Amino acid sequence: MDQEQKAVLLCEEYRRSGYACSESVARALADVFCLSFSAETYKVISVFAGGAAEDGRCGVLEAGLLVMANLYTLGKIRPGQSLEELSIELHGKFQERYGSYLCSGIFYPLYETHQKSGEKEEDFSCAFHEGISIITRFLITKLTERKRQ
Repeated sequence: MDQEQKAVLLCEEYRRSGYACSESVARALADVFCLSFSAETYKVISVFAGGAAEDGRCGVLEAGLLVMANLYTLGKIRPGQSLEELSIELHGKFQERYGSYLCSGIFYPLYETHQKSGEKEEDFSCAFHEGISIITRFLITKLTERKRQ
């Protein structure tokens, strides 16, 4: 199982255990990239669930930014780019895929489609799976670039 598949699997396990989207992603990515966050950090990132931030930002993306910033601070991501540039680049990946980096432009349209499908509520996970895959591929690319230096 590669890192992306592991991230998706772990994220789903956390989600089914009752964690919010943002916390599920943060926990899964921390596991995959061997990071350790405090319980307080997980509480902080959980507030982004469902676009709960005042501006409606996607909690999945916010969790990815948390992990990216941690990897950057640890020197595991190439120092040739600023953290701000990396953030803009990751936001761009979501914008490219969904046309938005806001929860209302990502999660809600996918959820509405799911509701119309008649599938069980607990089977809805596509936004988590796609989002964590985008983030994991992005981080792997950045970590690989660092190793080549």
